[in-house]
Amino acid sequence: MSGTQPSQAPPSASASHGGSSGGSSSKEPNPYEVSAQPWTHPEYLSGLTGVQQTSNYLFVNIILAVFFGLMLATLIFRVCNLGNMYLRFIHATGAGREKQMYWKTNKTEWWPWIKRHLLYAPLFSKRHNQVIKLTSVVTFGTLPSRFHSILIFVFVTMNLAYCAVLDYSNKQSEAVWAEWRGRTGMLATLNMIPTFLFALRNNPLIPLLQVSYDTFNLLHRWLARIVIIESILHTLAWFIPKMKMQGFEGVKHSIPKSEFLMWGTVATLVFIFMGLQAWSPLRHAFYETFLNIHKLAAIACIVGVYLHCSHGELPEVQYVQIVIAFWALEYVFRTGRIVYRNWARQSGLTRVTIEALPAEACRITYHLARPWKFSPGVHIHAYLPRYGLLSSHPFSVAWSEDHVRSSLSDDEKLPTTGPLKVNELDLQRSGTVRTDVSLIVRSFTGMTSHVYKAACNAPNKVITTWGAIEGPYGGHESLDSFGTVLMFAGGVGITHQLSYIRHLVAGAGNAMVAARKIILVWSVPTTENLEWIRPYMDEILRYPGRREVLKIMLFVTKPRSRNEIMSNTGSVAMYPGRCSPGTIVEKEFLEREGAMAVTVCGPGPFADSVRQASRRLCEVGSVTFVEEAFTY
Repeated sequence: MSGTQPSQAPPSASASHGGSSGGSSSKEPNPYEVSAQPWTHPEYLSGLTGVQQTSNYLFVNIILAVFFGLMLATLIFRVCNLGNMYLRFIHATGAGREKQMYWKTNKTEWWPWIKRHLLYAPLFSKRHNQVIKLTSVVTFGTLPSRFHSILIFVFVTMNLAYCAVLDYSNKQSEAVWAEWRGRTGMLATLNMIPTFLFALRNNPLIPLLQVSYDTFNLLHRWLARIVIIESILHTLAWFIPKMKMQGFEGVKHSIPKSEFLMWGTVATLVFIFMGLQAWSPLRHAFYETFLNIHKLAAIACIVGVYLHCSHGELPEVQYVQIVIAFWALEYVFRTGRIVYRNWARQSGLTRVTIEALPAEACRITYHLARPWKFSPGVHIHAYLPRYGLLSSHPFSVAWSEDHVRSSLSDDEKLPTTGPLKVNELDLQRSGTVRTDVSLIVRSFTGMTSHVYKAACNAPNKVITTWGAIEGPYGGHESLDSFGTVLMFAGGVGITHQLSYIRHLVAGAGNAMVAARKIILVWSVPTTENLEWIRPYMDEILRYPGRREVLKIMLFVTKPRSRNEIMSNTGSVAMYPGRCSPGTIVEKEFLEREGAMAVTVCGPGPFADSVRQASRRLCEVGSVTFVEEAFTY
């Protein structure tokens, strides 16, 4: 069926009209006049009659070419960027000030301009990750960046244009409606592929292109809106001609009698429901409920579209099969990964220790059943069935530590005075090493609130239960080649930065990274928040060579008194009030060594201020901006 030209219905017969004064004359036919009886061909209401498959496949191929072209361009960019970072790494690691000086400046003018005005730029002047609030409860999400806005605009424009390119010269109105129905149906099912692919946690494009899940999730939402609009247009392209021919009674009686029409109607209605349910204020206010309902509705959509295409013997069924294959592989891979990571024959299931902390937070430590190789900047999806059933939540990994698991019984062990150290041979021995992964979880609503309240009410404020982690995910950004690394953290955003600090300070002491200056700027409401990471930071401060590379600036925005704002070491300074990212970035930029990286993880307004300060300096010197955000 695909690729064949549809048969055209015979033209309507022209009628002769009697003339005046006993004579008759035939009216000259107008080639631009629509037939006098345009709604008399029901064959255009189903199948491929009137559908221009040649044009449809042309537009499908154009969209695929744009998609793969963009993917190839991103891959080339990533390879070039990684190559440049590797050259800088091998040249600057362990080098003196002279070699670091080479990487302080930009080598071109066009690339810093692109970074400042396109890649790092918000849509307008400053706002990017700051949530748009109608009230304290009703929010409308965030604005995409300028580069992402251009991608979204191009793809939306392409789809609208392709839906509008029809053969308007056709005198049969039904044929034009049929062509529109075929076009919108083809594009809707095609766009379902990237829509579902971009929503997957294990999207293969994420590690291949090293593009964050946050970016793919943004594109997922916009592609879904396109699919919903095209599905509605596809339904209207059948509904309106049907109404013209048989009225509403004909529409009402046709749908229940045809499984083809019934499943198509079900799919469209579920698409509309998903669009309303995913409205930003509802999604953010009831995210856990939204996510569970959204998954069930997505399954109903896939079933409805598949049965609609299958009963109609439409070629678009192959697109739906690709969507089903992607989703099935995702859940098979996720299930296998969770089981492998959290269950072992020798150690059993992953155990979890939950400890209540000051400032409405808790430390959740997963004692994994199998060892795990930790990388800085990664996050995991945490499962706590006792409090959240099968739901999972993303959290940055604050700390990871390996412990030797002895095969001896407690009676056979010799007493020890400290933790056993893990060496390279232990890591190679299966079953001898246990990995502990720690998270700092701030209490908000839903599962995090339940966990915190339960820990506060427990004896000694500690709970032991079982759970699982899924991951790791992310961690694609390497900071090893930068001579100066300036890190901003707001509140619980410190968990993302902490893993990088640990890695860079240890690497600098062993001459394994290029970092000569590491600056942490952490903004917290009260000094109680400092207890979240105190044991981890105490260990980092004992690393050899730490004083030469690490400087910590703590800003306490709501101190109870000025007496509690004090520092014990010269490299750790505390200040009352809010920090000024612009002032700090400019100061450290002037004192930088080598290429400079500015990273941020924190609330939207805070991150936007750091972004704005970094953009100003992109064209002055070598500055790279990295933001970690979870804008689900």
